[in-house]
Amino acid sequence: MNINFLPKDLLNNLVELSKNSNVEICGFIKNNIFVKCDNLHPDPFNYFTISHKEYLKNIDSILFHSHPYKYNDKGFSDWDLENQKYHCLNMLLYSVNLNRFFYKTYDKD
Repeated sequence: MNINFLPKDLLNNLVELSKNSNVEICGFIKNNIFVKCDNLHPDPFNYFTISHKEYLKNIDSILFHSHPYKYNDKGFSDWDLENQKYHCLNMLLYSVNLNRFFYKTYDKD
């Protein structure tokens, strides 16, 4: 899906943050600003979890997270898609290995 609606400087910032981290970074994009959140998952190298309070504060946002270098992926994982279903948010992923963004709108069905 096309992500041209997001500013180039925001996307560049997300790429740099992702490339400079060995764990999954996560947060929300609201009004074209990235708000980084603590990754609370016990295994932040392979998964992400954000506090429910943060989700409630960012209900009209895009959920963002990264897949670090060692992550062998082809886009969204099953865990990512479960998070999206549970929190009902559009989601943006940056894969460091693939040097590529993936975007998925929330589908209510």
